[in-house]
Amino acid sequence: MAPRARRRRPLPALLTICALLARPRVTFQITPPCTHERHYERFGRCCHKCEPGKYMSSKCTTTSESVCLPCGPDEYLDTWNEEDKCLLHKVCDSGKALVAVEPGNRTAPRRCACTAGYHWSADCDCCRRNAECAPGFGAQHPVQLNKDTVCEPCLVGSFSDAFSSTEKCKPWTNCSVLGETEVRHGTDKSDVVCSSSLPSTKPPNESKIYLPGLIILLLFISVALVAAVIFGVYYRKKGKAVTANLWHWVNEACGRLSGNKKS
Repeated sequence: MAPRARRRRPLPALLTICALLARPRVTFQITPPCTHERHYERFGRCCHKCEPGKYMSSKCTTTSESVCLPCGPDEYLDTWNEEDKCLLHKVCDSGKALVAVEPGNRTAPRRCACTAGYHWSADCDCCRRNAECAPGFGAQHPVQLNKDTVCEPCLVGSFSDAFSSTEKCKPWTNCSVLGETEVRHGTDKSDVVCSSSLPSTKPPNESKIYLPGLIILLLFISVALVAAVIFGVYYRKKGKAVTANLWHWVNEACGRLSGNKKS
């Protein structure tokens, strides 16, 4: 009797592979992160941020979107946000020399700047009065808003005769254009002096020479006038008596002369 043939058993490794292939497959879904600036991630989902001018009253949930409300009349938010309240606008206090250069709204902040004649100083975080240029110096133009005065010396042909934080050097007056002659040259602190009359040919000290004599003459005339007035008043009161006595004396003298002739 012939021997039976042996049945071959499957290899253990092959059985293991088959077993693995027969198991159910598990798939994983990866949610991409919220990278857009107008979104934020919450509960594994991307939710919308609030647009400029609005704040987030409540955040999103698994079933609802974000709730956004508008800012108040003196509030703002200028970016896409998830803030729970709006920002307040700055107060431009006129008592501190501040003025609003941009009023602002719900989507943009109010901007303040120093009023004209003042500039912002980082030393005190306040507005300081602009420096004044001394005579001989003028303010550099154009005057820059919110910056201190820059003074520059007046060049030949220009001048500045006052303290000012805004005025630049002024040109000298052109006497020839006015049809006049220049009697005094200009400096960096004073203008040219013009005159419509011809320059005098007399020595400059001639008036000083004749001035004392003129004063003495006027004094003499004054004294003479005063004496004449006094004499006139005196003669009006005493003149008649003096005249009568004089005539009496003349008649008496004549009578004596006549008596001498007769004798």
